[in-house]
Amino acid sequence: MLGHWGEGKLDEKLLTQTRLLKKYINLLEKVAHTEKNVFLKDEILTAAAERYLQLAIETCINIGNRIIALEQIDRNLPPPETYVEIFETMFKIGLINEQQLNNYRKMARFRNKLVHVYWEIDHETVYEIITNNLSDLKEFLNIVVSYLQKN
Repeated sequence: MLGHWGEGKLDEKLLTQTRLLKKYINLLEKVAHTEKNVFLKDEILTAAAERYLQLAIETCINIGNRIIALEQIDRNLPPPETYVEIFETMFKIGLINEQQLNNYRKMARFRNKLVHVYWEIDHETVYEIITNNLSDLKEFLNIVVSYLQKN
């Protein structure tokens, strides 16, 4: 059991991660307003989009892990062994629904591709994600904000 000192630190870390996620979403939204042909021709912009997308996804993973650690105290949850398992555990404890779980699984897998096989990343795919799927990140942010308000 962590006690009062540890719990306060966990909550502050969760708040910090939440602020970072909001920052990354805002940066990705700015890039998403770029015309597709301009985006695809600008190597610096495509690299920035990939990096901010990676950071946003990793922040969601960090947040999920933190929430599970907080919930672990009361629920005796097994620690997730993969990034996908973090979202599966969030589903099991009722924080996300099945559709969200499917979206976040894809997100975790795309993060792995961004990090481990970055040379295979298609800039058009990145553009499609930032123009059509930022709602998944925003939805995750709203889930976390609701969680923070309840706790």
